[in-house]
Amino acid sequence: MEMISTVLRPEFADLAPVEVFPGVTSHLDRPYATVLGFRPLMLDLHIPRHPVTTPIPVVVYAHPGGFFAGIKQMGPWRYLLDAGFAVVSIQYRLSGEAVFPAAVHDVAAAVRWVRANADHYGFDADRIVGFGSSAGAYLLSAMALAGDGSDLVGDAGPHSQVSCRLAAVVEHYGPTDFLRHDQDAPADIIELMEGPDSTLARFFGFELSSRPDEVERGNLCRLAHPGAPPFLIVHGDHDRRVGVEQARRLHRALTAVGARADMVEIVGGDHGSPHFDTPSLHERTLGFLESVLALPLQR
Repeated sequence: MEMISTVLRPEFADLAPVEVFPGVTSHLDRPYATVLGFRPLMLDLHIPRHPVTTPIPVVVYAHPGGFFAGIKQMGPWRYLLDAGFAVVSIQYRLSGEAVFPAAVHDVAAAVRWVRANADHYGFDADRIVGFGSSAGAYLLSAMALAGDGSDLVGDAGPHSQVSCRLAAVVEHYGPTDFLRHDQDAPADIIELMEGPDSTLARFFGFELSSRPDEVERGNLCRLAHPGAPPFLIVHGDHDRRVGVEQARRLHRALTAVGARADMVEIVGGDHGSPHFDTPSLHERTLGFLESVLALPLQR
């Protein structure tokens, strides 16, 4: 069979940066991994031209979308650029393309790419933060807790020997314990997950109850360990997609093993509601990041 080249033509390999945000240099659609049989995976880099500190701390953001939708241009991360972070917003394979744990492999490959290219872009390889919403929050959390060498993390991408460790995780309204999702659901839940056509059945490729041991591989609470990076867990107390008890479970699991986990329950917050992009939450997040990264940030 004829081999298929996955190398970009040089004219497209390093396109000129653009200005999407004032004072920020953006490098759009940079390929970070090519998994044979799938589309190349892309990321966008947004880098402040006058950073508060150098090298520049980095936030790697994974978008929401129920594992089956969403694009890398989504997310409440704009304020992080003003605070002095570079933001790397990533694609990952959706559930219509590949099932668990493929998307975890993808976010790990993206973090490795960022660390491997840190010197080129002026990034601080020791201060890479994972930030995700909903599905993206789960993926980055699973990667951060499973750690280098895990089969959940895999070895996708051209930098498989580079570490995918994170200095901290900011987790917005993500699922944490899939087999207990429906148990934690509020009365007005939008979707229950036990069934062959549910969002989580598509993510795993099978009905959850048919292979519980495989589902438990991805249980964030079971992956918690004392060496976990610090977590900021943010969840609305009226989330109609992922009940707030899911976040409480992760918080309890992390604190029980001695890892740092800060929990913010947003009164009246629903799944992806405007509460997650407000000055008060921005300030709480920046305070957390200043504490765990030991860096001054721009207010």
